[in-house]
Amino acid sequence: MVHRDQIEYVAPGDEDAANHIVAEKKYSVVPVSVDGQDFEAVFCTEHPLNGARTITTMRETSVSDHIPNSTPLAEAFYLFETREWYLTLRGNRVSGLITYWAFNSREFRIQLYAGLSRVEELSRDLLARDGCGLSNEKGLNLTLEVLEKVRKRFESARNKMGGNRFVDELDFHHANEALKKHSPWREFLHQKLGKSLTGGEYDRLYNFTDFRDAVMHGRVLFPTYWAFQKHGSTISQIGELIDHLDAYRALPPSERPPTI
Repeated sequence: MVHRDQIEYVAPGDEDAANHIVAEKKYSVVPVSVDGQDFEAVFCTEHPLNGARTITTMRETSVSDHIPNSTPLAEAFYLFETREWYLTLRGNRVSGLITYWAFNSREFRIQLYAGLSRVEELSRDLLARDGCGLSNEKGLNLTLEVLEKVRKRFESARNKMGGNRFVDELDFHHANEALKKHSPWREFLHQKLGKSLTGGEYDRLYNFTDFRDAVMHGRVLFPTYWAFQKHGSTISQIGELIDHLDAYRALPPSERPPTI
């Protein structure tokens, strides 16, 4: 978030200055103010997918342009589905400006990492609870090449530390692949969704490997608003998958679909 004292603004009617700021800095919006304290209007912009960001119009600000300064990023995320910016309020005074770029912050990345780690943890626990990948590769539907690499890591980890499950040595994408091919889980998911997913459909919904790698390696997640909108559904699906995994894990063994 940009604090009020650091907001770049222009005087009322100064479209030339607003155009200069947008051309140079690619801002989503240019606030209008006389004193940098109250922002009665804004110059709005648009950014075509294959074009430059430009000023579109100046309009007065309204109640819908503001959110509380205390709004957590995780809650604010879905407020940006159809717009790029908000002014923030503290004590009925503008305290700052927030745009979709705030979701590239370390704070939000940590929250995403926690969610993706939870997906990985639950995926492994689900497989292990169904007797897959405990002390060996039994029950894991992965290639021989992958299983051989995991077996070597498992033996090394067991010799050094002991107590590890075989499934704990799977990489994130291999845990996802093993879960995708686990028939009791797929049958449960079929019942929850009311439809059966093909492998490709499952990947489109629940394969987060590329996104997880971007989070892990510190890449800019949302370089444009278009990218932000594209990945909005991905973040919703992370939460959805966690809910489904939790629900499956809570089932008594007698109620779980049989292994085919």
